[in-house]
Amino acid sequence: MIPDPTADEVPKDALQKEQGSLSDLLNRKQLWKFASSADSSVRRAIYRLLQTSMEKEVEVQNLEAISSGALVSGLSLNQATSALDYAKALASITQSYPTLWTDHYTGTGKKTAAKRLCQFLAKGSQGAPNQYWDEINTVLDYIPISVLLPEGDPSQDNFAVVEALRDGATTRDEPRTNQLAVWTAYTNLVKRLLTHPNIERTRLIETAIIPIIKQYIAPSRETSPWTISASQQQICLNALQITLTFPQMFIDMWRALSATMIQDVQTSSPEQSKDFCKSQDAVSSKASRLYNLQLAVNGFEFTREIREAILETSASEIESASAVLEARKGKPYGAASLIVTAIGSLPMLSTNERIKNALIEMITKQDGERLCSPAGPYMIELLPFLKDILDVDACYRRFLEAVLQVRDGPAKEKALEKLVASPCLACVARDQQVLLFLTSEIRRFVTSESEDSRLLGTVITNPDAPSELSQGILAHMFDDLSLDQSRPASLRGLQLVAKHNKDAIRVFEASSNGSALLSKVMSLAESSDGTTSLMAKNLSEMLQDNSSADPSHDSQKLLGIIRQGLDTIEAGTLSIASLLDLAKKTLQKCQEQDRAAVATEVLPTEVQWNEALQPVITSRPNASLAITNPLGNTIYLVDQPLKTESAAYDEDGHSKAFRLFWYTSVLLSATDVLEHSTLERTSCTIKFLALVSQIANDHLSVRSSCSLWEVDSIESEEDIIDIIGDTQRLVASWLASHTLLDVVTDKVLPALLEDSRGRGTRAYYSSRAYTSLMSELIELHTDPDTGSRSDEIKQTAKTSDVFRAVAVLSTIQDVAALTRLFNELLADTTGNDLSNTSNGNGVQDMVLLSSILDREDFLDILPSIPKQRLVFFVQHVCKHLVSLIGRDTSSETRSLPTGVELVQISNIMRVLRHFLSVLGETYGSFWEETVDVLGNMWTADKEFSDEHLPLVHASLRMHATLLKLGTRETNDDLLDALRDREKSLGNGLVGLLYALQGAPDESHQPRAIVHELLARQVTKTGGSIDTNPDGDLYAVLASQSSALQGAAYELLHRSIPKSQENVSLDKALSKDYRAKLPEELLSLILEVPTMEGLVDASFKRSMPAFLQTYLLSWHLIFDHWDGASEAVKNDYLEALKQTSDVNGLLNLASDFLITSRTRPIDASKFEVDSYDSKREDLPEKKAQWLLIHLYYLALKHLPTLSKSWWRDHTSRQTQISVEDWTVKYVSPFIISTELATVSSWAPSVAAETEHPITVKTSTSTREITASIPIDEQTMSLAITLPPSYPLARATVSGLHRVGVREQQWRSWIITSQGVINFSQVGGGNQLIDGLMAWRKNVTATLKGQKECAICYSVIVQVTDVGSVSA
Repeated sequence: MIPDPTADEVPKDALQKEQGSLSDLLNRKQLWKFASSADSSVRRAIYRLLQTSMEKEVEVQNLEAISSGALVSGLSLNQATSALDYAKALASITQSYPTLWTDHYTGTGKKTAAKRLCQFLAKGSQGAPNQYWDEINTVLDYIPISVLLPEGDPSQDNFAVVEALRDGATTRDEPRTNQLAVWTAYTNLVKRLLTHPNIERTRLIETAIIPIIKQYIAPSRETSPWTISASQQQICLNALQITLTFPQMFIDMWRALSATMIQDVQTSSPEQSKDFCKSQDAVSSKASRLYNLQLAVNGFEFTREIREAILETSASEIESASAVLEARKGKPYGAASLIVTAIGSLPMLSTNERIKNALIEMITKQDGERLCSPAGPYMIELLPFLKDILDVDACYRRFLEAVLQVRDGPAKEKALEKLVASPCLACVARDQQVLLFLTSEIRRFVTSESEDSRLLGTVITNPDAPSELSQGILAHMFDDLSLDQSRPASLRGLQLVAKHNKDAIRVFEASSNGSALLSKVMSLAESSDGTTSLMAKNLSEMLQDNSSADPSHDSQKLLGIIRQGLDTIEAGTLSIASLLDLAKKTLQKCQEQDRAAVATEVLPTEVQWNEALQPVITSRPNASLAITNPLGNTIYLVDQPLKTESAAYDEDGHSKAFRLFWYTSVLLSATDVLEHSTLERTSCTIKFLALVSQIANDHLSVRSSCSLWEVDSIESEEDIIDIIGDTQRLVASWLASHTLLDVVTDKVLPALLEDSRGRGTRAYYSSRAYTSLMSELIELHTDPDTGSRSDEIKQTAKTSDVFRAVAVLSTIQDVAALTRLFNELLADTTGNDLSNTSNGNGVQDMVLLSSILDREDFLDILPSIPKQRLVFFVQHVCKHLVSLIGRDTSSETRSLPTGVELVQISNIMRVLRHFLSVLGETYGSFWEETVDVLGNMWTADKEFSDEHLPLVHASLRMHATLLKLGTRETNDDLLDALRDREKSLGNGLVGLLYALQGAPDESHQPRAIVHELLARQVTKTGGSIDTNPDGDLYAVLASQSSALQGAAYELLHRSIPKSQENVSLDKALSKDYRAKLPEELLSLILEVPTMEGLVDASFKRSMPAFLQTYLLSWHLIFDHWDGASEAVKNDYLEALKQTSDVNGLLNLASDFLITSRTRPIDASKFEVDSYDSKREDLPEKKAQWLLIHLYYLALKHLPTLSKSWWRDHTSRQTQISVEDWTVKYVSPFIISTELATVSSWAPSVAAETEHPITVKTSTSTREITASIPIDEQTMSLAITLPPSYPLARATVSGLHRVGVREQQWRSWIITSQGVINFSQVGGGNQLIDGLMAWRKNVTATLKGQKECAICYSVIVQVTDVGSVSA
C-alpha cells in the first residue's frame, strides 16, 4: 500500500519502502491530465500531491508529463478555487526542477513558458489569500532568468513579466490585504532583474520603480497603473531602497517631486474659491506623504550628494511656503501644514540658516488675526519645534494673549484649542492674570457648547496643563451646575474630566470648593429632567468609582455626604434612596479594621435625632387619637408647648425626622450594620425607631396630627405604611431571636421610661414607645416581672409623671399589686368631687383607673371587686355626670364641655362603661341617669371638633353596652329607662349624624371609627327614629363620610317605600295632584361622575364619596317606584323625562362597566336584581354591584327612556357592546321579572265569566301566548320578547284568527304591539296593557261594535253580529 504523501506525518522508512511505487505513479502521463481537470477539487488533490512529493523528495523522471499538465495547461486555467494550492505546487516543483520551465517545457508557438507565465500573473491571486503571492515570489526567485528575460523573441517585451505582475497587483478583484505581499514580490522581481548584466537598468527603474513613488506622493493619470490601495508607505520604501542604489536618478526624482510640491503650494486655490479646502487639504496630504518618506529615508544609507539635495529641496519648499503665507496673510493652511510637517519630521532642518531665517520671520509676524486664520493653528503647532532658535514660552504667551483678544467665533475656538493642546501651556502657570483670563474663556466656550466640549477635552488631556488651570475650570463647572442653562454643558464637561483626568477630579474633591461635588451630582441625578438625570447618574458612578490610594479617605468622603444629607434639608438635598446607596457602598468598600467605625458613622447620632424631632413635637397631638392609642385619654394631659417650630421638608415632602427614620429602617433591614456599631449607637437607634414609629402611626391615623411629612405632598401613603410596618417587624424580629434583646431590656426600655417624665409631647410618645416595646416583649417571652412590685406601682401612681405611670400600669404583670392599686384609686375617686375640675389629682386618678380597665387581663378580675364598692362609685360618678352635662333633654340646649371638664367626662364614660357591664343585674337610679346623660349630650350644641370625638366615641360605646345589657332582660330599671327614652335616643343619634356630617374621614381614622360606630347604631335603632325624610338626611347623603352616607341611605331606604302609600292615596283623591321626587334628592344626581375623576380616585379604603352619593341617590329614586301606584309612577317618569339625568346614569354604567375596560365586568358574579352593601367588602366590587343593579332598575322601571338612550347613542360600537352585555347579564332578569308579573296576573282574567282570556308564559322561549274562545274555536296571539329586551322591541304575532278580516286582524296586532313598545311603564305592566288592548278589540267586535276607519279600534255599535266564517 502506498502511503498518503499529503499526510502531515509519514514515517520516513514507510516512504522509502514505497518510494518506487510512488515514483511510478508520478511518472504516469495519465495522472497529470487531472491537473487541468474542470473539477477544482480534483485539481487541488493533484497539486497537493505534487507539492507533498517534492517536499518528501520523491524522485520524478517524466518531467514532460508534469510540465504538460501543471504548466502548459495549468497556467492558462481559471484557478479561482485552487489558486493557492496551485501556487504552492508551482513553487515546490520550480525549486526542485527549474528545467521544467525550459528543457522539459512541452509548449510551443504561442504557448511559450514566458507568455504562459505573463498571462498567469496578470490574472492576480484569483481570490487566494496573501500567501499566494509569497509562493509566487518563490517561483519568481527560482524560475530560470531566461524565462523572465526571453531572448530572440521579438514578440516578447523584455519587461513583460514586470508589467504582468503589476497588472495582477492592480486588478480590480485583488484584495487590499494582499497588497503588501504582491508589491513585495514585484520589487523583489525588479531587484532580480537588475542583477542581470544585460538589463537596461535605467529604463527598468524609470518604468517600474519611480512611478510607484510618484503615484504615492503626487497621484496623476500617467502613474495611475501603479496605484497601491494598501500598505502604501511600506511599498514605497521598498521602491526607494532600490532607487537609492542609483544616486543621480534619486536626486533627479526628488528634485522633480519638490518642484511639483512648490508648484502645488503656489497654485493652490485662494480662500474665495469653492475648492479652497479641497485644494489646501491636497497640499497638506501631499506634504505629509513627502516628508514621511523623507523621514524614512534618513534611516537608510545614502551618499552626501543625496543628503545635500534633500536639504536643498526642503529649504526651497519651506521658503516658498513662507512666502505664500506672507503674501496671502495666513490663509493657505496647506503651506503652513507643509512647514509643520517638515520641521516636525526633521527637526534638524530648523538649524539650516535659510530655513531658520524664514521661520523666525514668519513667527514674528503672527498676530491675533493670523493666528485665527486657517493657517494659525499650524503656526501654534509649529512653536514647540523651534525651542532651539526662539524663546518659545514668550512666543506662546504672546500668541495666547493675541488670540484671547480676538472676537468670539469658531476660528478663535479652533486657535484656542490648539493653544491649550500645546506642551507650551505649562508656562502660563507662572502668569496668574493670563491663567484667570484663559480659565474664564474656556468656561465660556464649555458652557456654550451644544454637544462636545472639545476645548475642555483638549485641556484635560494635555499632560503639560498646569494644575491651577484644570482646578479653576472644575470650580467654574461646579458653580454652573446650579444654573439651569449651563447645567448640561457642565455635566458633560465634568464627565469628560472624570474620564480622562481622574487625578484632577480627586484633587478638586479634596479642596474646600469641590467637597460637595459628589452630593451635588447625586442630587441632580434625582432631577425630573430625564436628560439631566441620566447624565448626572453616569457622572455620579464615575466619581464614586474614582477611588484614591487610601480607602479610608474614600469612606470619609462618602460618610461626609451622608451626614450632610441627613443634617440639612434644602434645595438639592439628596433623597433617602441616594443616601442609602451611598451607605451601602461605604459599608461594602470599607476595610475590615474600619468596619466598626464606619458602621457607627453611617447611623444617625442622638443629637441628629433630637434636632430632627424638635419641630415635630412642638405641637400637641390631635386629641381624637385617644380613640386609637393604648394610652387613651392621657393625650388630653399633654401640655401645650410654649413655642412652636415649623418643620422643613425635602422635595418629596419628608421632614428631617422622617428622613432619618426611613433611612435607618431600610439600612438596618438591608445590612448587618448593627452587628458592628457601638452599643450606645445601637441602643440610640432602636429607641428612636420605636419613638418615631408611634408618631408616624398617629400621622397616618390623622393626617394633620404632626408634621412628619406634608399633608399634600405624599401621593400615596402605602410606601410610608410599608416602611412603618417593616420597622415594627424588624424590631420584633430582634426581640424574638434574642439578637438585641439585652440591648432593648437594659438600655432602650429604661431610656424610654426616663424620657416619659413630664407632660410634654416627647414624654407622651416616649411612654407610647415603651408600652409598645414592653407589650411585644411580654407576648414573645416569659413574664419579665419577677416578685412583687407593689411599692414601685404605688410610687409610680403618686407621681405627677402621669405618662410614665400609665406606661408602667399598662404593661406591669404583678396583677395582685395592680388590683390593690385599683381598689385604692376607686376609694379615693369615690370620695372626690369629680365636678370640681380644678382637682388635678381627681383627673389623674380617673386616667389611671381608665388605663387599668383598658387592660384585657384586668377585665377578668373586675367581677371579683365587691359590687357594693362598684355601685357606690357608679352612683358617685353618675351624680357628677348629671351636674356636668345634665339629664333634661327638654331644657335649653347646653354647649359641649371643653378643657379639663371634657377630659373628666370622657374618662368617666370610659370607666363607667366597664363598671356597668359588671352591674347588669343591679337595680338603681343610675341607669336612668346614664341614659338621660347620653340623650342630653347628643342633643347639645352641634359644634363637634376633634377634641370631642373621644367623648362621642365613649358615649356610643356606652350606648352599645346598655343595649347589649338590655337584651338580657334581667334588669327592669334598665329596660324601662331604654324603653321610655327609645325615641329620644334614636333622635339623638340622628342629631349626631347631622352634627358630624361636615367632616371627611378618609384620612382621619378616629373620625372614621366614630362614624362607623354611629352608623351601625343608627341603623340598628332605626325603628325608633323619627324617619320623616327631610333635607338634613339628604345633606348627610352628600357628606364626605362613607359610613354616614350609608346610614342616611338606610334610613331613607326604609322610609321612602312606606311613604308612597300616602302619595298614591293623595294622587287617587285629587286629579290635580302631581307626585314629585324630592328636590334635594334630584340635586344629588345633577353632577354625573366622570371616568377621568374615577381613574384618579382611590377605591382602596372605600368607594369614593362623590360616586357613592350619586349611586345611592339613584337607588333612592328607584325606591319611589316601590309601593307607588301607576299614576304616581307616571308622574315620576314625566319628571325624569324633563332632564338628561337618566342618560347620565346609563352613560356612567356603560363606561364604568363595559366600554372603558379591556374586558367588560362579569355581572354573573353579582345578584343583578338586588343589592346589599353589607355582603361586599371590597369598595370597587361594591361600586360595580351597585351600578349593575341600578342599570337593571333603569331598564325595569324606565324602559322607554333606556331604549331611547341606547338607540340614540352616537357610537355604533358602544351600542353593540352594551347590547351584547345586556343580553348576557341583564335582559334575562328583566324578561323573567316581567313574565312573572304576567303569570301572576293571568289567573284573574282567566276567571272572568265574559270572554275570559287564557294567558301562558314560557321563560325558555321568552314568549307569552294569549287566547280567547270564540264559539267552538279559539282566537290567539303571541308576544315574543327579544334577547336584548327591553332595548329591542317586543313583537306581537297572530296565531289563530277567527271571525274577522285579515286587515282588521293585522290592525289589532299592530295596536297591541304599539301599546307594549310605547308604554312608559315597565315591570311587565306594558305587556298586560298590550294584551288588554287586544282583548278589548275582540270583545267589542263580538258585541257588534264597528272599528275606527283610521286605527281600526272598535268604537261604533252596529246591528249585525260578525260571522265566524268571515
